[in-house]
Amino acid sequence: MTGGIEEQKREAAEDASAVPVLKKLLAFALLTAAFLALGTYPPLRAQLQPETLDRTIEGLGWMGAFLLFVLGALTPLLMLPRWPIALVSGMVYGVFWGSCLANTASLFGAGLQYWMAHSTLSHLARRWLDKSRWRHLLENPKNAFSVLFLVRAFPLSNFVATNLLCGTLRIPLRTYLLASVLGMIPSTVLYASWGKFVMKPSGGFLFLVFVTLAFIVLGTVYARRFLTQAARREDAQPL
Repeated sequence: MTGGIEEQKREAAEDASAVPVLKKLLAFALLTAAFLALGTYPPLRAQLQPETLDRTIEGLGWMGAFLLFVLGALTPLLMLPRWPIALVSGMVYGVFWGSCLANTASLFGAGLQYWMAHSTLSHLARRWLDKSRWRHLLENPKNAFSVLFLVRAFPLSNFVATNLLCGTLRIPLRTYLLASVLGMIPSTVLYASWGKFVMKPSGGFLFLVFVTLAFIVLGTVYARRFLTQAARREDAQPL
C-alpha cells in the first residue's frame, strides 16, 4: 500500500515536471514561427528592418564580433536568455560562423558562472541545488557527462541553474566544458538559423530550421524519458 502511494506521488511529480518542458518547447515553436514570418512577410520586415542591424554590426568589423562575444558571455551572468545573441550572430556571420561565435561566448559565460558558484554566487547555487531533479545523477561521476550533455542539448533545465549546479557539485572542469560545448550546439544552430533565414529567406535555411527544431523536440522526449528512468534507478539503489 505504501509503495503504491509513493509510486503515485512520483508519477504526479513527473507529470508536473513535464509542464515547464512543454512550455519551453512551445516557446521554441512560437519563436520559430515569428522569425519565419519576419523572413517572409515584407510589411513586417519593413517595420523591423533587420538589414539595419546587420549593416551596423558588420560595419564594425572585428569589433562587431567582439561585441557579440562580450554580450554573449555576459548573458548568463545577467540571467538573460542566450538566443538573441545567437540569432544576431547567425544573421550577420551565417549559420556556421555565427554558431561558433555564439557557442564560444556562451561557453565562456557558463565557465564564469561555474567558477562563481564557488564564491560570490554560492548562496544562489545552494538554493538551486535543492530544487534540481537531476542533482543525484550529476553527482555520480559515471553519469555526469551524459546527463549534462542531455540537459544542455534539450530544454530540460535552466541554463543558469545548470551552470551553478555543476559548479556547486564540483563537476570536473573538463567534463563540464566538453559536455556544455557539445550540448549547446543544437539550440545554437537553431537560433543562428533563425537569424540567417531572416536575412536570406530560402528553402535551404527553412529546411535547416525545421530539421533542427524537430531534432530538439524529439530529442527532448527521449532525453526526458531516459533521465527519468535513470533517476528512478538511482533512487532505488540502497544507500
